[in-house]
Amino acid sequence: MEPAESNGRTRFGAELRAQRTARHWTQVELGNEIGYSGSFISDLERGDRAASEDLARRCDDTFAVPGTFLRLWDDLQREAFPTWFAPVVPVEREAVKIHRWELGAVPGLLQTEDYTRALARARKPQDNEEAIERIVQSRVDRQSILDRPRPPLLWYVIHESVLRHVIGGREIMASQLDKIIKAAESPGIVIQVLPYTAHDHAGVEGLLYLYERPGQPLTGYSECFGGARLIDDGAEVSDLTTVIGMLRAAALPPRDSGAFIRQIRREHD
Repeated sequence: MEPAESNGRTRFGAELRAQRTARHWTQVELGNEIGYSGSFISDLERGDRAASEDLARRCDDTFAVPGTFLRLWDDLQREAFPTWFAPVVPVEREAVKIHRWELGAVPGLLQTEDYTRALARARKPQDNEEAIERIVQSRVDRQSILDRPRPPLLWYVIHESVLRHVIGGREIMASQLDKIIKAAESPGIVIQVLPYTAHDHAGVEGLLYLYERPGQPLTGYSECFGGARLIDDGAEVSDLTTVIGMLRAAALPPRDSGAFIRQIRREHD
């Protein structure tokens, strides 16, 4: 286990143990209070499991320590991602609208676990299973923002190559396409496909995000291989907004995009 993640889990587990013992509760009693098993609590206190956002919120409520466990969970989330992506995590959680252009892989918030696992193995062939599963779990944790009573609006433009490039085998890719189709039919999620036939599109330089947060200026984000940056400069963000708008104009409308994705999905039957 990497030292940084071990420290994060240890801090969360130590705080959980301290709060529990101060109330003279057993692990089973605490589990009953927050809706988890005693063995799960034991694993958390030893640092053998990573806490979820839901569990952190329940601990804050149960122990009447607002924000304590959520801050520890936030630290753990930062440690679970590459250093260049960690600053994006809190921005993503605060966002009420997320706009994205993707031409490399299915966006993380829409990935299945098997797709994420296959991507991680392809990207990091020397990592052991434990390291790969940490990547998968961190991706699952990120997706929890979509389970909120008021999840952020997602508006994605995805290149056709993302949908056709088979990751992990045809069965895994078929399940991934099913998830995208279901997401596209959900309220608050807009997906457009930029087909191969859309020549000279504005997104050739790579992935980009725009995040809208309450009371905050629009924030951009872009990546390169092994690195990335958040963009707060008004002029740069304005340029990214123009790029996103041009990509949406060139892409298929949402209804046609859904039909296009279903057509690609049928090719896996």
